[in-house]
Amino acid sequence: MARIAFDEKLQKYYQNTMYMGTMTEEYLVACIDVFSKNDIEHAKTLIAEDKKIDKMQLDMEQESISLLLLQAPVAGDLRKIITSIKIFANLERIGDYACHLAKLTAKADPFLYPEFREPIAQMALAASHMIRDSLTAYISDDEQLAKQTAAKDAEIDAAKKNLIAKLIMLSPSNEQEMKQVYRYISICKDLERLGDHITTICEWVVFTVSGKIIDLGKMSKAESVLSL
Repeated sequence: MARIAFDEKLQKYYQNTMYMGTMTEEYLVACIDVFSKNDIEHAKTLIAEDKKIDKMQLDMEQESISLLLLQAPVAGDLRKIITSIKIFANLERIGDYACHLAKLTAKADPFLYPEFREPIAQMALAASHMIRDSLTAYISDDEQLAKQTAAKDAEIDAAKKNLIAKLIMLSPSNEQEMKQVYRYISICKDLERLGDHITTICEWVVFTVSGKIIDLGKMSKAESVLSL
């Protein structure tokens, strides 16, 4: 009877992990939308939304501790709880980067270098799709999907390098233009780091399934070099 109750708690816990992931993905997509549309007023309201993700991370970490103390989980459940704790931390950082995107949107000048807005938004949307796939891999214990998702981080890295190369070739004529270039470079760097956090989530999904910790970031970079 105790084991049944514990299993029910575990299922609820896994569902809440997915909920936090979905909430983070939706928050990122909302921040991308305000960036694309230069919706400054909505961007300002989204900045405060990041606190919800921060709070949920703390709540879920407490739940994790409770589950570990309640009953010694079997190996598979133990690995998945450990993975969930890692996911919470990485989702919180992803929320921070999404929040930074909203903050920079609130400060940006819509008339300066608008040609960069769409490719940056596309880069961010690619990252949001990676979040969704990493969570699908987590809930279904799909090691192959986790590896495939992590491999897509190389595309985000390449997009960042391409955009920053174009941005540093610009010749800002005043302080405002210089600040805009800096904002775009900052966003590109944030999105690259965001991709790294998703890759880390995928690494822990692989750990859940196999019990092995593999550096998927190095694997994806090696594969991208071999494909050149």
